[in-house]
Amino acid sequence: MEPTKEIPSGLELIVLLCLYLTGFSLLAINPHDRSDWALENLFPLSQLVAVIIAYRYYKFTRLSYYMIFLYLFVQSWGGHFTYAEAAPFNWIRDHFHLGRNHYDRLAHFMLGFLLGIPIREILMQVIQASRRWLNFITAAMVLAIGAFYELIEWWVAVLATPNLGDKFLGTQGDIWDTQWDMFLALVGAI
Repeated sequence: MEPTKEIPSGLELIVLLCLYLTGFSLLAINPHDRSDWALENLFPLSQLVAVIIAYRYYKFTRLSYYMIFLYLFVQSWGGHFTYAEAAPFNWIRDHFHLGRNHYDRLAHFMLGFLLGIPIREILMQVIQASRRWLNFITAAMVLAIGAFYELIEWWVAVLATPNLGDKFLGTQGDIWDTQWDMFLALVGAI
């Protein structure tokens, strides 16, 4: 007998949505760079819309919804400050004499850590595979999403003004930033 899937109530999801929209609204007040904020928040808003639309056809588990909404906050926080200037990571950088603000690295790790389970839940509905193959495919999907995001960053940097492109890329002078970002998304998924 298959265990029943624990799905949150509609009220619980509305509370989550209201909490996110409240946080989003607060983070929309006086962001570090309004143009970068707008670009950075296209992703969490499009993810939110996708989850809302998908609800009619597919319901995630309670754990997945909480992970998705936490990831939306991670992205919106980075959009408010820019990923290269996110608080309190400037303090950590300065206190420990680090070469960069590591919020961007944390956000990419959280991509894998927080979205791995929701991705796996969807995969379990559409493919028949052993547990090992399902884990591998989930990690591969997270890596693909991370790589696609890096491509989007590159396209924005090429098409946008150089100043905005640099803020959006957030490489902070690290020539290996793209590789680190994809690696940390993969580690988060694993």
